[in-house]
Amino acid sequence: MPVSVKKNFLYQASYQILLIITPLVTTPYLSRTLGAEGVGMFSYTHAITNYFVMFATLGMANYGVRAIALCGGSREKRSRVFCSAYLCQLGVGVVVLLAYVSYATTAPQGGTFLAVIWGLWVISALMDVSWLLFGVEEFKVPTIRSTVTKLLSLVVIFSFVKSQNDLWIYVLAISGSFFLNQVLIWPFVRRYIDFVKPACCEIIAHLLPNLRLFVPVVAISLYTSLDKILLGAIAGAEQTGYFEYSEKLSKIPMALITAITTVMLPRMSSSVAAGNKQEALSQLENSLWAMLVLAFAFCFGIIAVAPEFAPVFLGDDFAACDDMMAFLAVIIPFVSVSNVLGKQYLLPTLRDTKYTVSLCIGAAVNVAVNLSLIPSLGAMGAVIATVAAELSVMTIQMFIVRNELPLMRYVFNSLPFLVMGMIMAVAVRFSAELFNSIWGHSVQGLVLEVLVGVVVYAVLSVAYCFVTKEKHFKAIVGSRR
Repeated sequence: MPVSVKKNFLYQASYQILLIITPLVTTPYLSRTLGAEGVGMFSYTHAITNYFVMFATLGMANYGVRAIALCGGSREKRSRVFCSAYLCQLGVGVVVLLAYVSYATTAPQGGTFLAVIWGLWVISALMDVSWLLFGVEEFKVPTIRSTVTKLLSLVVIFSFVKSQNDLWIYVLAISGSFFLNQVLIWPFVRRYIDFVKPACCEIIAHLLPNLRLFVPVVAISLYTSLDKILLGAIAGAEQTGYFEYSEKLSKIPMALITAITTVMLPRMSSSVAAGNKQEALSQLENSLWAMLVLAFAFCFGIIAVAPEFAPVFLGDDFAACDDMMAFLAVIIPFVSVSNVLGKQYLLPTLRDTKYTVSLCIGAAVNVAVNLSLIPSLGAMGAVIATVAAELSVMTIQMFIVRNELPLMRYVFNSLPFLVMGMIMAVAVRFSAELFNSIWGHSVQGLVLEVLVGVVVYAVLSVAYCFVTKEKHFKAIVGSRR
């Protein structure tokens, strides 16, 4: 990978690692302090507010990055695109904010006070211009900003959240960090653009393509947020709490996968715009290989440690989460593949409609399975629906690109790491039996299980790459460009 991509990945990865560490630190504390019901109420109100935030920003997270990246090095063009696109975002955001005020004053389940606090998150959506920095491949500033606000939120959580009555403080710590994130980024905007006054037609011109990329955002939300709302409404806050932490912990590894995708979207867009098709395809193959190497490690690692992880890490109230965690871990390779094919290939090549179709099918599958299974299975029904949705998205996207990309070669290149993941899982379970016979379910036993998994997978993977002279490994690690 070019040096700039490596540096940007390191910036993003460093922050994503913080996102991995954060729930590992806060989850045991909050699960015991707030309990399943408090966690469920947080998840329920967060999911509802998330929909208003989505409508406020539409598809700017992807559309804005791509629009800025396609401007190349032209500051004049970038300035006009930014100002017109942001004014479009701001106009939509004001309408959404007014709608949110109406909701907050009549929030169900006694959630008015929490809804008011979550309002900071909605306001922050109106100010969000992080897509500008990502579009010019500037990742250092957003990383430092996000790290500072994340650490501040941790200080607030551990200093002031002491009981179930402090749920509002937890909400304030999260929504406040979102708001501060956007405040801190605005001083850097003038580095990359000059403020200009766009014509109305320029502003309106962004609305339709932005809306096209908003459809997949809504579709994704149907199997990342709607399931929690359905659980809260049908099965209650306790089941929502089980699903919240099962999903959160099983998806922790997705942070690194998100880092790769965030960095590669503007790079792929730039390569496609410059006509460098072969370079783009090479970047795509290396990216998918790296993501699947990580995905199989995390997938089988979580499956292997789940029986001990849930009771030790979350406490007895969340012991039911072990099976849910293990089942949800299966989606990690699915999401890795769909991130590459969708966000790193279909979007940069302007196949927005096909990308949207894949996500809409996944959303439809998710809603159907949720409505069918939540009444009888509760949180486990939502888990099954999530896996079915992610599998559907990956399958559809593979079908779309089947004649354009050498999918069978990609699959063949990843198979050795699938086998290594299985070997690692077996090794972890053998070691778990030994550690449990000595200490029972314990922190030290869990830590040792994780270490066994890391060592086994790392040794097998590195040895394989050196013996076979794996070209993707050499391209990613050995390149000095």
